[in-house]
Amino acid sequence: MRIIKILLAVLIVQTIVSCQSKSQPEPSLAGNWKITSAVGNDGRNWNGSFTLKQQGADYSGLILWDAVDGLSTGTDSVAGNYNISTKVLTMHSVVITGNIEPVVYTMNVSNGGKTMNGIWTGSSDGTIDNPGKWSAEKE
Repeated sequence: MRIIKILLAVLIVQTIVSCQSKSQPEPSLAGNWKITSAVGNDGRNWNGSFTLKQQGADYSGLILWDAVDGLSTGTDSVAGNYNISTKVLTMHSVVITGNIEPVVYTMNVSNGGKTMNGIWTGSSDGTIDNPGKWSAEKE
């Protein structure tokens, strides 16, 4: 009888352990990113890169932008936050240099935090009705 009680206790413990959540922690988006594609609603293509720093769910960073046509260039110091449940990073311009304009960036994060696809709105060839589109990969 004692062996049956021990076996039953072991079985219960194994069942409890196997039912526990096996969710993985969200990956950090902090680090260096390369903009792989960026097109404004006027058809102008952009190149660039950015670096993000994380503090909790909040992010800050610096985006370096260069229009492929060579007519616009600048830096965009940004701040925002990441929504874990929707996997969306929203950033807004804080300080702009060069001849670009302040915008709001909305990015869907995928591939374990290594890929972003999103839009920008506000200006610099991206309006709410017709946003600019862009994508980036973590380096």
